[in-house]
Amino acid sequence: MQVGAVIGSEAELVERYQISRAVFRESVRLLEHLGIASTRRGPGGGLVVAEPSTAAVTQAFIVYLTYTGLSLDDLFEARQLLECTTVRLAAERADENQIRALRDSVAAYRSGEVLDADAHHMLHTVIAHVARNPAGELFTDVLGRLTARWTYPSQSIEEQHQALDAAAQAHERIVEAITVGDAGRAEWLMAAHLDALGDWLGRHRDSPKSLDWALDESNGDDKLGTQVARKIIVGIVDRDWPVGEVLGSETELIERFDVSRSALREAVRLIEYHEVATMKSGPGGGLVVSAPGIGPIVRAATVYLRHSGIVSSDLLVLRHDLESKALALAADRATPDDIERLRAAATADVDAGFRSPLNEELHVNVADLAGNTALSLFIRVLVELTRVHANIPGWRSVRRSEINDETERAHNAIVDAVEQGDVALAQRRLGKHLAAMEPLLG
Repeated sequence: MQVGAVIGSEAELVERYQISRAVFRESVRLLEHLGIASTRRGPGGGLVVAEPSTAAVTQAFIVYLTYTGLSLDDLFEARQLLECTTVRLAAERADENQIRALRDSVAAYRSGEVLDADAHHMLHTVIAHVARNPAGELFTDVLGRLTARWTYPSQSIEEQHQALDAAAQAHERIVEAITVGDAGRAEWLMAAHLDALGDWLGRHRDSPKSLDWALDESNGDDKLGTQVARKIIVGIVDRDWPVGEVLGSETELIERFDVSRSALREAVRLIEYHEVATMKSGPGGGLVVSAPGIGPIVRAATVYLRHSGIVSSDLLVLRHDLESKALALAADRATPDDIERLRAAATADVDAGFRSPLNEELHVNVADLAGNTALSLFIRVLVELTRVHANIPGWRSVRRSEINDETERAHNAIVDAVEQGDVALAQRRLGKHLAAMEPLLG
């Protein structure tokens, strides 16, 4: 549905879904938080399709990756894998207006008197935007915000100026390579720059800043329930996720945050949606900290990226680069038991609840085996996007059994190469398999 389309009035939707008005309004509140829909009053009004919120999706990623304890090393490993792709695409696709924006961003960074994490992050996000790959841009933004939590300047002013100058020079060289369209050089320079930045942070880092530092204030959702939910989530994350701890009863939390019962309950619904905490009733109950689930993030990101207009070719080019590198990491650490699990995933039943004819279980297992939670999460989002992109007319014109057989052959060939320790051959087979998917995607 297009932005601005009316989904229905409250009365119509309550009747359609056979629910109470209270349940309907809770549902609408979640949709508003995610930026998926909004309420329009007056004649011709009702629940209206809206622009999905980047901030809500970014927050979900950041909260989950903070919970998993993403290390600085893993953070920069994921940045290397991702941003070498986005800078290559930027060099291939940038127009002159975008090059002008990149140069302006470099100049803004140069004008800083100290190492400004926000200005540094902005340049990398602009590069990802120039790459014209919405998933790459979203993931780059998430990793940049997580990096900003580590940039506690514990060194002298002189060292800060040296770091600023080194980063500014690196940015200038990267933008120059993009300007001349030298994708290979741009990729090499980005890798070298991120190596140097990761090394610098590794030597100068302090304790990470509050999660509040990494979250975007400009969500557009400024309701009191959202503000309370954010405060509770930031408090949980900054205290290193005391899973199982009771934060307080409903009455205690109302008093602590000085809000109404309805505002607190709205906050709790948002927190429960992200699976950060849940309200339990009975003696000893209250709002209890829980381990966040991956499902809400994947769903929210899929809606956001579908709306952003990501096309199958961009989806697959990002999958190819990230999964090729995940495959190399997985092959390096795979045990005989891991190989057995990969083999089982290669032949998983694609009819077991999947919405498309594509068996993606091997891809998810490889991503998890790579051992980098950010990389694994990004690949899971891309896998889900592939499933919802599956073009029904496209694959119905071919017998499902033929697709299943070809997928199983391709997956087993990849696992064969991993088992033999031939990473290059495994990556080649993966690339050919992903390329074969494109005709099945809308």
